[in-house]
Amino acid sequence: MTMVKEGDKPGGGAQPPESGAGAPTPDRSWSLRPRFDFDSWIVTGVAIVLALLLGGVLIAFGDEAVREDAKYFFASPGRFFSDAWTAVSEAYSALFAGAVYDPQPGGGLKEAFKPLAYTIFAATPLICAGLGMALAFRVGLFNIGGEGQVTVGAFAAGFVGFAVDLPVLLHLVVAIAAGVAAGGLWGFIAGFLKARTGAHEVITTIMLNFVALLGVQMLLQQDGIRDPQTPQVSRVVEESARLPRLAGGGLPIDLGIILALLAAILVSWLFSRTALGFRLRMVGANQAAARTAGVGVGRTMSVAMLLSGGLAGLGGMTLALGGATSYQVTPAISSNVGFDALTVALLGRSRVWPTVAAGLLFGALRAGSRTMQAQTGVSIDLVTVIQALIVLFVASPLLVRAIVRLRNRGKATASSGINLSPALVTVRPARVPRHIVAGAIQVSLGLLSIGLLAFSDRSDGTVLLQTALPGALFDPGIIEMTAQPLILVMAGLAVVAGVLRILDAVSGRWCASLAIFGLFGAFMAWAVAGNPSGLNLVSLLQGTIFPAAIPLVFGAMAGIIGERSGVLNIAIEGQLLLGAFCAALAASVVANPWVGVAGGALAGLALGAILATLSIRYFVDQAIIGVVLNVLALGLTSFLYKQLLVPNPTEFNSPSNFERWKVPLLSDLPLVGPVLAEGTLFLYAAFALIAATHFGLFHTRAGLRLRAVGEHPRAADTLGINVQRTRFRATLLGGLIAGVGGSFLIVGAGSAVTFSENMTSGMGYIALATVIFGRWTPKGAVLAALLFGFVTQLQSLLSLAGAPINPNILLMAPYVATLVAVVAFVGHSRAPAADGQPYKVG
Repeated sequence: MTMVKEGDKPGGGAQPPESGAGAPTPDRSWSLRPRFDFDSWIVTGVAIVLALLLGGVLIAFGDEAVREDAKYFFASPGRFFSDAWTAVSEAYSALFAGAVYDPQPGGGLKEAFKPLAYTIFAATPLICAGLGMALAFRVGLFNIGGEGQVTVGAFAAGFVGFAVDLPVLLHLVVAIAAGVAAGGLWGFIAGFLKARTGAHEVITTIMLNFVALLGVQMLLQQDGIRDPQTPQVSRVVEESARLPRLAGGGLPIDLGIILALLAAILVSWLFSRTALGFRLRMVGANQAAARTAGVGVGRTMSVAMLLSGGLAGLGGMTLALGGATSYQVTPAISSNVGFDALTVALLGRSRVWPTVAAGLLFGALRAGSRTMQAQTGVSIDLVTVIQALIVLFVASPLLVRAIVRLRNRGKATASSGINLSPALVTVRPARVPRHIVAGAIQVSLGLLSIGLLAFSDRSDGTVLLQTALPGALFDPGIIEMTAQPLILVMAGLAVVAGVLRILDAVSGRWCASLAIFGLFGAFMAWAVAGNPSGLNLVSLLQGTIFPAAIPLVFGAMAGIIGERSGVLNIAIEGQLLLGAFCAALAASVVANPWVGVAGGALAGLALGAILATLSIRYFVDQAIIGVVLNVLALGLTSFLYKQLLVPNPTEFNSPSNFERWKVPLLSDLPLVGPVLAEGTLFLYAAFALIAATHFGLFHTRAGLRLRAVGEHPRAADTLGINVQRTRFRATLLGGLIAGVGGSFLIVGAGSAVTFSENMTSGMGYIALATVIFGRWTPKGAVLAALLFGFVTQLQSLLSLAGAPINPNILLMAPYVATLVAVVAFVGHSRAPAADGQPYKVG
């Protein structure tokens, strides 16, 4: 993640103009009149063909008859190719029939083009949210929060639709406005935090995604919101608040597509015809020049995130009011629209009308995939793979030209043309010193905890803290005390930490650590007060490290190694997921967990090789390729899971696993023994990995060279260091480590685990957040991983203990805690100076 300071040259994107006060050149990509780029369209067309060809290979591989023919390929190759062609042609024919045109005998022209209506309906939220992501990208912001913004927009619009009684037209207008406003607010939170505290938008938007999803689940359980007949689903939106249908006759096309096109026109007009658009483009082109010209960079970025979130909220509104879920808000109402919007914006290269076209293409794939699955049995997840491959090839014009020997006409470039490498806004010197603000926040949180927890009804209860696991050799016994004095002491620590920070008597890290310890201690005491089973401290600490923090540690070390060399690795999520899938497959076939580890490592290495090749050799935007690889891994593993693992669970999804091993004598030590000396080999491998990463980066010649390449590649090249080879090796090593971390989820947790769809559930994004949280150092990243693991294990134990808190709030706790810690205690960080920037020799 590239960070810039005031006066520094920006880390990417458009370069500052040679004359003038830093004003950007006219940006025709946002023009109201679409500009036709013949060369780019050729590359895009070839990219789509290549993606469909690779998708056909997967279809053939997933067909049982083709797999059977492969066993006798040399005896009867014609049969193999005939069956493969039949499987692929039938699948793609069904895809086309479900998305564009499906002539039915006696059905008429209207019925034949009915699939096109479903394509437009599916494309509407993708266009809206895709425009929002594109807008943020053009301003230099990496908004990964589309999923959360779509979700809160859908809920707000749906809530107004079923809970507020208004006249017909007014009801619809207010519901639409509520969805846009809610999404805008969710985006503005991330923008405001970035502007005021320097908190990285990658962390805040990822955390806000989870908070939004879990928050909506909690709200859907409340009386007055949930449907009395169906749990976890809202009441039905009133007729007066539904988007009116445009075509009638049962066709799903509604007002949403008109609103999406109007949004596209307004965004074009905003950027090409208004002063605000000029400021947004200036900030996206060159933050330092924009600040010199008097533009408030932080304020402009806040506005950009507000607009971006509002467009995503508009997409969520079309889901709730357009009948995508029978006019009800459901926990999964977003249907992955927020994440697909990222690929829509990337395919559209963050330009308005190409983004609209990309939304229509992805809508067609979504609509047609249902028919394809119903008629041929090919999993709907194949569409996710095709989408990812299309974006991958479109973002790699040099690779496409090399594959098809396409002559370079001089128009298409090797780059995507946009800067997605997140750059941290330069925070102006605050009127109030940061240590005073941070201390005041800590004091306020401590006092709030005293007021809410120490004097509540539960504070009179008894807190029982167990200090050993059942059957432990040494058991210090149970600590028993009244909750109120314990809460007062622990919350008081946060107050003391805040006072010390205000006086600047102690370093910020120590004050932050003391405050976090005190706040969590006060909360735990309140939560378990009066519970007869209490809380087992050993179980809490043990679960914090093993298993909660282990995959995060592997992912974080992979991210640090890659980014220290200057290669932005957003693909950690995909490396973990594909590593888990290959580990399950290998460990099941060979019945050996060591083979599972090797399979996971090779899978991560393969994705690392793709990332390295495309970003280092073909100069593809590293943020684009990272996002695409995550989508590709998700689609590929889901497709193969349904086509291969589900039909053959015993053969392909019954992996053997490592057993827990206790270190003699050390594991019997009170409290710390089970925490540090009881686990599978992954626990001890994690300790070794942390030490090796720290030592290798900061105490070896190779580590010095790697860091030099990530900080100043030109100077490193001058000194004789091979920049590209160093980056390539670091990226491969990072992929291998992440793949091993994925295998832990299958063979290393100490119990029998089978692979399931999307089983990483965002762990890779959390690992990416720990890298930024930990300031790109192994020590800092491990502490961040432990914090997240601690809160995760705490919410699990409190839920088992029957704490008087909604389970969804407990599930939100790790994400809220990470968000608060980043905002209140960490703030802005400085990444390696060349992180995310390609380097061309000479």
